[in-house]
Amino acid sequence: MIKQIKPWLTRLYPRPWRERYAAEFDALLEQCLHSPLDVVDVLLGAMDAYLQLLNGEEVTWRMMNMLNKLRTTILIVFAALIGFIIAGFSLVGLADDSPMIPLMKTDFALAAAWRIIQAGAVIALLAVVIGGAPLVLTIFRRALTAPRGDLGLLLVPGFSFLALGFYFGFIILVGSGRIQIPGVLPAVQPGNFPPGNRLMLAGLALVFVLGAIASTLAVWRVVSHTDVEQETFRPLGRPLTVQIYSFAFIPAVIASVSMLIMLIATLAWFGLTFSALPQVYTGYFGPWQTSTQAWFLGIVAVMSLSTIAAFFGLARGRSARLSK
Repeated sequence: MIKQIKPWLTRLYPRPWRERYAAEFDALLEQCLHSPLDVVDVLLGAMDAYLQLLNGEEVTWRMMNMLNKLRTTILIVFAALIGFIIAGFSLVGLADDSPMIPLMKTDFALAAAWRIIQAGAVIALLAVVIGGAPLVLTIFRRALTAPRGDLGLLLVPGFSFLALGFYFGFIILVGSGRIQIPGVLPAVQPGNFPPGNRLMLAGLALVFVLGAIASTLAVWRVVSHTDVEQETFRPLGRPLTVQIYSFAFIPAVIASVSMLIMLIATLAWFGLTFSALPQVYTGYFGPWQTSTQAWFLGIVAVMSLSTIAAFFGLARGRSARLSK
């Protein structure tokens, strides 16, 4: 059945691209189209082809296939990590102000699972920062000289972080009583969560999520414009040539493995807390006093999907590295 949709998959690609690469692409599909994941890979390849034509780059079929796969791998892992981080912050919010936090002070296994989640987050973020450093420097170089709006897009993450910081500072001022808002209490008691306080926390979550989405889309668009395979830097006065996407692949693997470990640790943390405090999961310790169980299942679902997406991206990038 998968082979039957081959002509339809070919038509997904832009006409100029098909006119140039149709024969090679048909041969590739005959060899590689075996599973639904292969179909997803072809869909991503169509997106790469449109981006390539929009950027006006002239590359060979082999280079285009390899470079775009590696580039899309980095973008997929980055987007997956952002989704995982959003779920992670939700987990922290779920644990705060619940009996789970005091329990972690006395339960070694529970505390160890939480520390693994924290350590995994640090390792994943460091891997992305280190792996993406040559790419970021390359983007900044080209953004300063190119007539495109890439430099403005690069400011989106910074503005998103500032917006989150200002909103959080606003909440602190309200909580300290320096700013008074009708219907909002500086401090709430268990079982008493006014609508005004719920709206403030909902606003914080909205600013964080929208900022994360905007930053991810901005970075995705800027990176999609960067069709440079290698760049030369002079960190100590000596030229250093870096294959920017190949260099980022190993850190992407580290970040993805860290996500998997954090997911396992989260499931272990859930099992331990459920065994010790089953009443918590039948209660309403979620944000805005919502169901604890529903929130936790949602968190695990987002973490799982993010991890699956990251490893799919790695599989796609690995095939490109093996074809070099």
